[in-house]
Amino acid sequence: MHSLVYNLTKEIPSPDEGFEGRSLFESWYEKNPSREHKGFPRINKLGSGNDFEVFFQRLGIASGRARYTKNFKVDKFSSYPVYHSVYETYEIVEKFYDPTFKNHLAVAQVRGGLVFELAEAVILPFDCRDYAKALNSYVDIIYNITMKHQAVMEVHKVSLDLLRDSVKAFSEVANDFHRRLELVDIHNPIEVRSWNDQLMFLERAFIDPLGLPGRPFYRHIIFAPNSHNKYTGVSFPGIYDALFDIDHKADQEKAWEEVKKQIFVAAFTVTAAAGTLKETP
Repeated sequence: MHSLVYNLTKEIPSPDEGFEGRSLFESWYEKNPSREHKGFPRINKLGSGNDFEVFFQRLGIASGRARYTKNFKVDKFSSYPVYHSVYETYEIVEKFYDPTFKNHLAVAQVRGGLVFELAEAVILPFDCRDYAKALNSYVDIIYNITMKHQAVMEVHKVSLDLLRDSVKAFSEVANDFHRRLELVDIHNPIEVRSWNDQLMFLERAFIDPLGLPGRPFYRHIIFAPNSHNKYTGVSFPGIYDALFDIDHKADQEKAWEEVKKQIFVAAFTVTAAAGTLKETP
């Protein structure tokens, strides 16, 4: 839904000082630019500790949350000091944080706008090519983690090639899917329903019924909360967890076999997800 969010925030006025007459997209980008996608604001991976957890990371239902956060270029604290305390009241918001409630209005416009766009669209405004770009960047993140283990990986014959190939194939299928989508007859309800089902159920194609190793509640192969900080999310969590602190694991052979297994699981899942977007006879 990244494209949907970006396009929507370009239409909403920014409530920030110094951005009068400019869009929410612009102030968001200036305060928190994406590390992976040049020219776009950052959209964080969903972690845990919120109501979306079961929908997204267990059931594979596309989810998101919109909130106002700090200016990462200026603010030093990770959150405001009274977060989750008894002092987090309406009065403190009214007197200190958002006296005019203009930030609250912006969040409401984003959330309401998303609901409206999703409800009114004939074809769901999901872009599978965004997913393909994200998968490519996530593979790069895993690759950067493995850089310090290259010699050991060669000994244990561990490679990310299979995962890269599956992501490349997913990208090609996603491009073809959207090429065909441009030709859809929007006046044919059966055809529209078929395309929307493919878009809607793509997220569920990344669900593994067995769940993640040691964390069966979490079944999404691409996204999960960080095992060591549930409020943040990680990509390819099975691989990430297998690589975490791997140098200090007693049985190195077993540890690297687990890494290989998780790479295979991720590659298989990405390939299977791509299959849901292919043209059917």
